[in-house]
Order: sequence, then C-alpha cells, then structure tokens
Amino acid sequence: MKQTSIWLSLLLLLAPACVQSQPWKFTKPIAISSNHGEKIFHHLESSGRHNIAISADTVAVAWEDNRDGTPRIYLARKGRNSKVFLDSIKISGAGEAYEPSLVALSNNQFVLSWEEDARIHLRLVTPSKLGPVITLAASEAAQPSLTYFDSQLLLVYARRDNRYSRIWMQDIEVDGQELHLKKACVVDSDPPQNEQSYPSIIKLPDRKIVAWEDRRLGHTIIMAAQSDKKKSCRFHSPQRISDALPNRTAKYGTGHGVARVALAQFGAGKVLAAWADKRDFREGYDIYAAHYQPNGKQLFTPNIKVQDSFGDVAQQWHTTVAGDQSGRLVVGWDDKRDGDANIMLSWLEGNNWSEDLAVPGADGPGEQNHPTISIDQEGNLHLAWVERTTINGPSQLRYLFGRLNKE
Repeated sequence: MKQTSIWLSLLLLLAPACVQSQPWKFTKPIAISSNHGEKIFHHLESSGRHNIAISADTVAVAWEDNRDGTPRIYLARKGRNSKVFLDSIKISGAGEAYEPSLVALSNNQFVLSWEEDARIHLRLVTPSKLGPVITLAASEAAQPSLTYFDSQLLLVYARRDNRYSRIWMQDIEVDGQELHLKKACVVDSDPPQNEQSYPSIIKLPDRKIVAWEDRRLGHTIIMAAQSDKKKSCRFHSPQRISDALPNRTAKYGTGHGVARVALAQFGAGKVLAAWADKRDFREGYDIYAAHYQPNGKQLFTPNIKVQDSFGDVAQQWHTTVAGDQSGRLVVGWDDKRDGDANIMLSWLEGNNWSEDLAVPGADGPGEQNHPTISIDQEGNLHLAWVERTTINGPSQLRYLFGRLNKE
C-alpha cells in the first residue's frame, strides 16, 4: 500500500504537465441514450471494439441493452456539431442480440453487424431508412467485426466448425443502398486445434490483416494472418504476435493470458494491434501492442507496453484503438489506478507512447469503463463509454468530443 501511495502521489504531481501537452481539448460529456435506470444494463462490447463511427456530418454509436427485458441492438446518431443525440433506433430483431460492430460508409451511412440467435446479421443504415436484415447462412457463429476501406466492406467472425470455433472472413458488396454477400473463406486453413475467437480485421490497398484470440497452445495467445496479394480470399499461415515468455513453470501455468485484440490503421499502410496482457501476473492485465511490419520475417514487431509506469499498479481492461491517415494513433482503456474506474488514453509521439491521460469528463467517482474511440478526418477524437455513478449501479452511455489542438 505504501508503494502504491507513492506512485499515485507522483502521478498527481506530473498530471498538469501531461494535460498541457495533450493533443485534444475535450468538451463536457453528454448522454447517448435516455433509456436507463434500475435493471437496464448497457453493453458497449464488440470484437475489436467498434462501437462508434463517424461518416460525413454524423456520429453514430451502437450498443446492446435490455430496456424491454431482452438484449437487443440499438443505434443513436447526432450531427457532429449537435450537443444532443437523436432518439435511439432498434436495429436487431425479436431474438436475443449481442456485440454489435459498427462501421462508417460515405454520405452519413453506416453498417452494423451483430450476433442474434447464434447467427451473424448485417444491416445498412442510411439517413432516411433502415435496410433489410441480412443473415449469414452459418449457424453457431458469433463475435462479428467490420471494416471498410477503399469501397470494400469486410466482416470477420468466429464460426463453430464441428468441435471448435474458427475465424472466417466474409466479403460484402455495397451497391448503392443495398448489401450483397460475396465470397467467404476461412482465415486459418489448417484444422483448428482449439478455440479461435474475437477477431479484428484491417484492409490495406493490397491485402487484409486479421488478428484473433487463439488457444492452440492450451492458453490464450494472439494470432494474426495476412491475405495473399493476388488471391483476396486466401491467407498465409498465421503467426503468433503476443510474445512467448520464457521460464514458465507448472506453478504459473503453461502461459500468461491475453484478451481482446483490436487493430487500427494509421498513416500509409501502418497497422497496430493492441490487447490486454497478463504477462505480469502479480498486477493483472496491462496494455500491450505490436506494429505490423509488411516486409519482415515476422508479421508483427516484438511487443511494447503502451501504458506508462504509473499504470503498473492497476489492472487495465477493454482495449480500444484508433488511427487516421495523417499518422495519428491513440489507444484507450479503463483502469483503477486512481481508486475509481477511469478512461485512460495514450497516443503515439514519434516512436514513443505518451504519458497516460485520464480523460477529463470520463474520470472521477463511480465507474467509467468499456471505452470505444474513433478519430475523424480532421484528427478530432470521439469517445463513448459506459458510466455508473455508483459501483455496480445502473449504467448510462456517455459521449464526449476531443477537438484537435491546431498549435
């Protein structure tokens, strides 16, 4: 306890300098949905943590809540300059629905994918209407994650094939205001040795990169694979991207745990993978990352710790990543280093990660967790999260805007 108090005291002394150098000026948070109260639970969960997106003049947030007694998927939108979200609209059908993934198209249009009754569903949302629900044929499928780049819409998900789940990719054509399913292929062509789950995907001009949780070694690791440049629905053999640590013993198990990889593209052809990692088993999960290296023997670089040393006294959860074409890159998560669950950010400064920032308006008493972030074309940051004013109390969805400092 004495050591923790010293760390926290140092953090408070350094906090003003950190705030002064932050890239964004944050507005006050606003509510995303008016539907909250006792026994209503909101979840900002998706594979790859894609729950917020910006298209043209519209900000959209997708989530799951049980306001009518059944988990369903909802979407709320607002104008970029508006201080109020419009009423939420129900996206899913009559079944129990979970883990919506949201991606922005052009012209204020969005696509959502979610799990409902153990199958994957898709739907296009335009400013004026909801498109028809499209259901993938595969049964026992879950954890969808979307990406959209260079007019190509792609979906990855975990599909149970016999004993184990394995990662599949689905190509989707956007034809005006309609979606059409095209080719589908398995990402790892070898028969699965154990569970594959929670995938994330990035599209580059000439290839795709998919990362996921994998238990082929008897404990969870992060694996990744890239597609063949000439055959878009064929992937090279996957590689492990979470470090293998030496000197594991029976006392501490076969390996450390990792969880929920997220991918983000930034700059010209750059990609970051980030996840929660329990290699320091004494302190719980930390935030680790690796950079994609297209011409290297290894698909990703050795791992780097994203959080600063003050975060070593707390557990980190719910990794979210965002980047833009100018090269900005930011990672978000929640942790309790200050005694409360707060939303933290760290951004890339040259080749190094910044000191962690407790986001003003998304920190303080109660619980602020399950963040999801996006960066728009001007470099502004958009953040949504789940807030509870008391520990384990009723939840609300909150949003704030970080305007890029142009200094």
